[in-house]
This record gives sequence, C-alpha cells and structure tokens, in this order.
Amino acid sequence: MKQTTSTRDHGLRCQPMNVAFTNGGLNPVQELGLVIPTGSTVVQAAGCDDFGMSHSILISAPFVAVIPAGAQLATIADNDPKGWVIALKRGVLGQVSQEAFVAVPTWSRFWDPFLREAVDTLGALHHAELIDAACANAFADVISVHIALHYGHCAGAAEPDTPLTRQMLTRVQAFVHEHIAETILVEQLAVLVHMGTSNFARAFKTVTGNPPHLYVTLERVKFARTMLCQETLPLVDVGARAGFQTQQHFTEVFHRYTGVTPRAYRLAHHNVGS
Repeated sequence: MKQTTSTRDHGLRCQPMNVAFTNGGLNPVQELGLVIPTGSTVVQAAGCDDFGMSHSILISAPFVAVIPAGAQLATIADNDPKGWVIALKRGVLGQVSQEAFVAVPTWSRFWDPFLREAVDTLGALHHAELIDAACANAFADVISVHIALHYGHCAGAAEPDTPLTRQMLTRVQAFVHEHIAETILVEQLAVLVHMGTSNFARAFKTVTGNPPHLYVTLERVKFARTMLCQETLPLVDVGARAGFQTQQHFTEVFHRYTGVTPRAYRLAHHNVGS
C-alpha cells in the first residue's frame, strides 16, 4: 500500500491502520492522536497519564478515541487491521486550538459522526495521494478545533439566551451515543444536566434546532448508516444495535429520514465502494 510521507513534518500525519502496525510508525504515538478503526478491527490503547495512573481502552467502529503522546497501540487478534491512526502536531495548530487542548480528555472514547466523516474524506485523499502540506494543516486545524469546541475547556461556555452550555450538551450527546442501543427517555437526559424535563426540552431545541426525541432518532439513523457502510452484520442486528425495537420499525424510520431502505442503502454504498 502506498504511503503519504509529505505530511510527516506538518500539522497532521495520517496512516492506514495496517501500515501503522507493520512499520512501527505511530506505535507508540508521538503526538496527540486519534484512533479510528473500521470494519471489525478492535484496537487497544494503553499507557499512563501525567499523574502516573494507568489507562487501557478498547476502540472499535463506529467509535473513535483521543489518546495522548506515548500511548501504546495494539490490535486485538487482527492480522489485517482496518482504519486510520492520525497524529495532530500541537505546535502548528492555531492558538485557540492549542489552549483548548490543555483540557481535552485523552483516554476518551466516543462516537462522533463529524470526525468519522472527516476521516473518510481524509482517507480518500490519502489513497489518491492528494494530501500536501497545506491540505494536511487545514485538516489538522479543522479536526483540532472540532475536538477543542466539543471536548476541550471552551466546551463549558454557555450558548446565548439558554442555560444549556456546550459542556452540558456534550454530556447529553455522549450519553446518547453510549446508550444508543437502549431506550432513551427525555427525562433521563434532563436529569444528566440537572434540569426539569420541559425546560431541558426547550433549551435543547434552541441549541440544536431539534427536540430531544427527534435528535435521538436522527442519531440512531446516523449510527445505523455507519454500521451499514462499514459492517456486514445482518440488517436485523444493525437495527437492534441502533436501538430500534423491531426490524419493521428500523426500516420505516430509516426510509423516512434517508429516502431509502437499509438494504438499498447498504447495496448502494457497496456499489460505490466497488
């Protein structure tokens, strides 16, 4: 497989997972890193934080993880790992990103549709050998600013005219992503941010543009789309993992918000990929 080497001394270094684990490149990572497995690949990241405490997390699609410099990476029983390992060089990022990264929670695992879509685009450019220094630095800043805004210290800033801060919103989003396969009630989400159900629903719609129940539904559809693109699971299992109670309900909701059935969506994606 061809490698892109022109980005090594710039803001972002992108390696396919199988390359990262065969040439020793980012194992251990030398900079703040993103681990983005695809398919059935499972990656273990392990190491210590600044206080000497040991950490070990498992990452599998559709989740991603932020890991600190020095973390050791290993795949779990996979001779041909799929996905991406991305290193972000803090020294060439913008000042806002650098400051926010001080409080970015490393050793964190989360489902972030924006990051996965960004990495899909980055991967396509990588394979086509279209990444130059300017492109690498642009991606580095976009990815770092996104992480800083959603997970860094500036995530605690309140949105105008609403008591729902970015930090509170992130807490709700993280809960939805971690419990996507389960029944999620608006009352549960309100409790997370210590608000009454009605006040929370109004504030949430003000910030996101959607009421909480619709947000959860759309996140289930996004999760299902990711699984349909990257996995070969039976459709009934995809629906169950996305939190739909029955296959019929999964098909109806997926079609309502995408315009196609889950089966048609999977076939179309595989045809494009081939």
